[in-house]
Amino acid sequence: MPPHGEDAHDCCRRDAGRRPGGEGWTLATQLRYLPATWARFWRPATVALDLGTDAFRLAHAGNRSLMEIPSRAVLDQRGHVAATGKRALYMEERLPDTWQAVLPVEVGHLSHPAAARLLIRQLLRQLQRRRLWKPRLILASPVGMTPMERTVLTGFLRELPVRDFRFAEVSVAQCLGAGQDPAGVPGMMVVDIGAQRTGLTILSFGRPVFSEHWPMGGHSWTAALRTAVEDEYRVRVPRVVVEQWKRTGGDGRLPVQDRLTGRLRMLELPVSFADAVLERTSAILVEHIAGVFTRCPPALRMDVQQRGILLVGNGSRLPGLRERLQGDLGLDITLPEDPGRCLVRGLARMTQPVAPVAAADEDGTEPAVDLFPLEAF
Repeated sequence: MPPHGEDAHDCCRRDAGRRPGGEGWTLATQLRYLPATWARFWRPATVALDLGTDAFRLAHAGNRSLMEIPSRAVLDQRGHVAATGKRALYMEERLPDTWQAVLPVEVGHLSHPAAARLLIRQLLRQLQRRRLWKPRLILASPVGMTPMERTVLTGFLRELPVRDFRFAEVSVAQCLGAGQDPAGVPGMMVVDIGAQRTGLTILSFGRPVFSEHWPMGGHSWTAALRTAVEDEYRVRVPRVVVEQWKRTGGDGRLPVQDRLTGRLRMLELPVSFADAVLERTSAILVEHIAGVFTRCPPALRMDVQQRGILLVGNGSRLPGLRERLQGDLGLDITLPEDPGRCLVRGLARMTQPVAPVAAADEDGTEPAVDLFPLEAF
């Protein structure tokens, strides 16, 4: 076996560079790492898949690699998929009237299976360049999925070039991706602000006990800000520019086009202008969270107040949203470093092998137990 903390493939490559007959080179050294090197190409990989509205993300469970492709597709006049990914993202505002830009996943549902299948195949094709077997797949199942929708999704997954697939809980994976383990927590709240909808889930010891969703997300705030800027300054600004400005935290200037002259110029957007648009969005979010608090049992409400709220999703990057929610609700708000990728990183973490249950340690503490078994579908 390779030394502790050292990759088997690197060890084999290092030993192969030694000259025959030199110091430390033997035939046994070459055969020592041959099974591990061979298994690197033949052993089926386990990958985590996030079918997001803004992007499809694929994370490899064995390393830290993460692949991402924009969740966009362009349909021609016959309804066929003409472009996907980055090409479709660049084309969506330059299309003729007979063409159409679509989202493969809308409001958490699979709206265009053909386009989604092409995007997933592009991600899997990059992964399978290094392996010979089809990978195993783990993905998140939405909380509000109906049996009919699950049947459709299962049939869609069986057509993909994967060996098998499993479902996992969305909110649990998001907590793990944010670096928090909900297994031993009696009550915690996860607010997922996605592209087209916002989800609120309360977990108790790693199990969802309450869930609510409403159709409001980052795209709603982007559309409201874009409309306000165009009406106030009489300019044209692409949606992609506003989205990029939002993800950078509201810093910098916006490249816009003057309606009268048609010239391009840079617009310095005041912070107060964006705050006025954000105030309406945050007011709706505060109203929903306060409504959930009133329906929770008193004991669970106290646990959530002590733990605070975890914000995930790309929509949580709205400038000043965390501070505004913290001031209006009076609760601690935790915002991870990369909230948009918490789900796929948490799914990849759930595929890591769990140590077998053993006896208690010498200090009396109990060993780690896997409280998140993956449900084979």
